[in-house]
Amino acid sequence: NYKDKPENALGFLAELGNPFARLGADATGRTAIDWGLYGVPETYVIAGDGTVMLRFAGPITTRVMEEKILPAIDKARAR
Repeated sequence: NYKDKPENALGFLAELGNPFARLGADATGRTAIDWGLYGVPETYVIAGDGTVMLRFAGPITTRVMEEKILPAIDKARAR
């Protein structure tokens, strides 16, 4: 979550559903700078050992989910 107030982010998830296993907050924007964030939204898939398996800038569509995100999640689980 990038520079959102926690209550706004939680309200968004409460209204639309929360598909995420874990959430993070970047209230100051420092993590975004450290990770080289260049567009919002950006999605990351991170393996349990901390390896970034996917960095995707842009909206998540069904095609993106099927072709990029789900395969990256499978690879992350296999690590």
